[in-house]
Amino acid sequence: MLQAFLVSIVAFLAAIDEQSFGASMMSRPLFTGPLVGLIMGDMTTGIIMGASLEAMFMGSIMVGSAVPPEVYASSVLSIAVAIQSGAGIGAAVALALPLSVFLQMWRNFCYAIPGSWAGKQIEKAVNERNLKKANLLHLTVVPLSIGIPSALLVFVAVAFGADMINTGLNAIPTVVMDGFNVAAGVLSCVGLALLIKMMSNNKVLPYLFLGFICVVYLGMDVIGVAAAGLCIAIIAVNSMKFETVAEEDF
Repeated sequence: MLQAFLVSIVAFLAAIDEQSFGASMMSRPLFTGPLVGLIMGDMTTGIIMGASLEAMFMGSIMVGSAVPPEVYASSVLSIAVAIQSGAGIGAAVALALPLSVFLQMWRNFCYAIPGSWAGKQIEKAVNERNLKKANLLHLTVVPLSIGIPSALLVFVAVAFGADMINTGLNAIPTVVMDGFNVAAGVLSCVGLALLIKMMSNNKVLPYLFLGFICVVYLGMDVIGVAAAGLCIAIIAVNSMKFETVAEEDF
């Protein structure tokens, strides 16, 4: 029960990351996987599963009106159940996609009424020039209406659904589980392709190919490419010109 409670806290913090912490990326599977593994008593498996799911969902990022499947709480739940059942990475991959789709629908359902109410109240507060009230509503009603339903679902699934999930996993043929293990490696290419598709414009692609050249032809490792990229980013930012816009005092 304690494990289920701690895992649900991780799911809660992951679910509200974008609304409360400005998309800190601490909700990504690469970060939550080790935490779930530590809670479940198998940190090594948590790291491996987190990395596998991160590669799978690498390009799953909300951009504009495009709403991808829920990655955060679903990854926490799939990793926890896979470790709990001892089924391995294949089970985490098998559970991640359907759970992410279901959790997105569940989150939207729970968020619809309080989110609509909060949006109207925030708009009213802004029109009344009450920025403190608008910020308070944004930082409480919006994240709580998303985080609490996700955390409750994860808690119930981990605390009471292990036997049912284990039965379902054991019913899956070995050949299918082996296929999921292979897919876990292939899906990293899919995640990278989604990321490239999102970045595919004439201003960004040269940097991508520059990194490719550094790795393939110059033999640089990841740390070297990251350091070079940081230097290029600093130079690019320093060369930008920003117009100063006077902000209206609320």
